Amino acid sequence: MIAILCYWGLLSLSRAHAKDFYVLNASEIRTAMQSAQPGDTLTMANGVWTDQKIVFQGSGTATAPILLRAETPGYVIVNGKSNLRVAGNYLVVDGVRFVGGYSPSGAVVEFRKSGIHSNYCRMTNCSIVDYNPANKSEDYKWVSLYGTYNRVDHCYFAGKNHSGTTLVVWLNGNPNYHRIDHNHFGYRPPLGFNGGETIRVGTSDWSMSDSYTTVEYNYFERCNGETEIISSKSCENIYRYNTFAECQGVLTLRHGKRCAVYGNFFFGNRKDDTGGVRVTGEGHKVYNNYFKNLDGSGYKSALVLMNGVPDSPLNRYFQVKNALVAFNTFVNCRNTFLFGAGASNELSLPPENCLIANNAVLTNHTIIRQEDEPTGTLWEGNIFKGSSLGIDQPDGIMLADPGLEQGTDSLWRPVAGSPLIDGALGNYPVITEDMDGQGREGVKDVGADEVSAAPIHNRPLSAADVGPAWDVTVLPMVLTVRTSGSGQVVVDPPGGVYETGTSVTLTAIPDSGWRFETWDGDVVTPDNPLSMTMDRHHSLRAVFVEDKPAEYTLTVVVFSGGGTVTFDPPGGVYPESTVVTLTAHPLDGWRFVRWEGGLNSSINPDSVLMDSDKMVLGVFEQGSAVVDHSPQQALQFRLEQNYPNPFNPETIIRFRLPQASHTRLIVYNTRGEEVSRLLDNYLTAGEHHIRFEALHMPSGVYLYKIECGAFTRMRKMILMQ
Repeated sequence: MIAILCYWGLLSLSRAHAKDFYVLNASEIRTAMQSAQPGDTLTMANGVWTDQKIVFQGSGTATAPILLRAETPGYVIVNGKSNLRVAGNYLVVDGVRFVGGYSPSGAVVEFRKSGIHSNYCRMTNCSIVDYNPANKSEDYKWVSLYGTYNRVDHCYFAGKNHSGTTLVVWLNGNPNYHRIDHNHFGYRPPLGFNGGETIRVGTSDWSMSDSYTTVEYNYFERCNGETEIISSKSCENIYRYNTFAECQGVLTLRHGKRCAVYGNFFFGNRKDDTGGVRVTGEGHKVYNNYFKNLDGSGYKSALVLMNGVPDSPLNRYFQVKNALVAFNTFVNCRNTFLFGAGASNELSLPPENCLIANNAVLTNHTIIRQEDEPTGTLWEGNIFKGSSLGIDQPDGIMLADPGLEQGTDSLWRPVAGSPLIDGALGNYPVITEDMDGQGREGVKDVGADEVSAAPIHNRPLSAADVGPAWDVTVLPMVLTVRTSGSGQVVVDPPGGVYETGTSVTLTAIPDSGWRFETWDGDVVTPDNPLSMTMDRHHSLRAVFVEDKPAEYTLTVVVFSGGGTVTFDPPGGVYPESTVVTLTAHPLDGWRFVRWEGGLNSSINPDSVLMDSDKMVLGVFEQGSAVVDHSPQQALQFRLEQNYPNPFNPETIIRFRLPQASHTRLIVYNTRGEEVSRLLDNYLTAGEHHIRFEALHMPSGVYLYKIECGAFTRMRKMILMQ
């Protein structure tokens, strides 16, 4: 807050002789910016700005930026088909609320316009809430940062339920030095497929380029969009002093090199899938972080070092090399360390030459899990206590009670007599402070906390510490109503912006043959009319569905031989109760048809009653090649349904082999094309499993087939990206 007051104090001095333009709409902003000079202010009139394409383009100076501000912070409400473009140098946007609208093109806020990028520009004291399209698969970002030295601070973002990262830093091969700080990233519901990150810094194309972006002092609250809360896809970034509360994902160093993650707090509160940090690539440092009550597993464990791909392309997984994981504290995490995550025929390179030093662990679970054994790992000065270590104990790990107790601030810290105190080994000159911002002098303490009487500078953050200066609970509430189909919803009183406690009536027209389906994401069938009280921002998606016969899809897939299948009537999509005739070609020397679900038939032609979506697997096999599906053999050979299913982006396939043999496990698309060969080697008899990751594959239905000697099986799985 002191920094904000100093900033505005300097700014007010630079504006002593500046102009103030009072603007009522986007057109007046454009006009004002044609004559605006450094130090000038554009004041946006309080009220609702609907369907406004706001372009804030011009150039201020370091001591006299141009300011676009709300007349009263929080009382300028932008909605409808509105968005904002900031282009130029030293421009500041302050106090604007984007609520309940959607962007018709591009991001809600972009730091560029018509090829002109922003430099030294700032978005502060603003919010974007529930700015969603009707279809959650529609992809646009809420904030896109281009240019250099831009800042997004003290803002609030919440309720993004559609595809696309909340805030993205875009690279072009040159460092950009952006700063993202003191923001409140509120609830983001699970998206169900890739593209639900809260922050992404870079892209795979530019992942080997330096960004030098700093993400600090932000509060991430239930950011559950996907596995990656933050996705770092560039080099030389810093992620520090952030707090993650009940976020079902991890801070992911996905691509790039030499990033630093330190001084962060991760609180899972025993929520499913809450995780910490996942590492890919070379030269990263993860230190002075505090992890507590994280319940995630696999890619969402507390600290994950991935396996890599040989000669990896930019969009895959580079081998973890020379990572430093040091001076971290882990308390009551279900899965503390996971090494070699994702190990497979493709991800075959384990972590290499990593230094795991002076970490403190206290848990009731196994501490270390390995999907592949790392090579060249150096363990030094670690003190662990858990139900088991999980690996053969190496030098550099002491199995002992770390002597941690919960303090008045709810953090577990070393107490008198703890072996953590002055227990660190090695020098580590880069680590001069602890998680509190207190200096580490002399022999360092093990873990994130250095016992010290010095003032504490860094603490876990809460919503009260970040976000806009104005109090959202006393501001007007916004109701957004969208419809699909030809129906409409009448809102009384109209307007969409209401004082807290206002009663609003919603009426669906027509009132027959249609229905409400969703209210704030929950499936309900409310009364018509529907009454509600404005106690918060509400977003209603009223889906009108005509009363007409259902239609179902029939898919036919041919997997072997040179045969084809025709169906009559053609088309693939049929009204309910339609009878479809299937014919296999050629008729002789082949067997038709194997049905999904275990039903077999050799009838040719055959008929299908369309009472649901159906898939037919047309497997053409000449006489001697017919597979033995006898009950005796089935008892010994098993291919299980993948789990989870549907999945995003990874799933586990389990199977049992009755005898040792050469085994192939192949994934096909619905055109019968091979998309991934997961196995093609000799396996022993018994239970096996393999992880399948489909990170860069399109959503849809896929089939996986196993071949082991005379045995084959095939199952369907669904990818939801």
